[in-house]
Amino acid sequence: MAKAFGFTDEEVKLLLVAVRQPRRTFAQPRRNDPSLEAYAQLYDDLFEKLRDMAGPLPDKVEDIME
Repeated sequence: MAKAFGFTDEEVKLLLVAVRQPRRTFAQPRRNDPSLEAYAQLYDDLFEKLRDMAGPLPDKVEDIME
């Protein structure tokens, strides 16, 4: 799937890590400010799409991503 968009497997994994950071940044504020939920949800959705594109990840990486 990633190749259909011109990404290598390594690039998709890098994007996955890059998207994970804002998800963590929003974790606490979104609990306290419901207005951030829609914006944070965009990152959650993007993370899931990239996760699907990345395919199987090594166990060590899988643990970190969740």
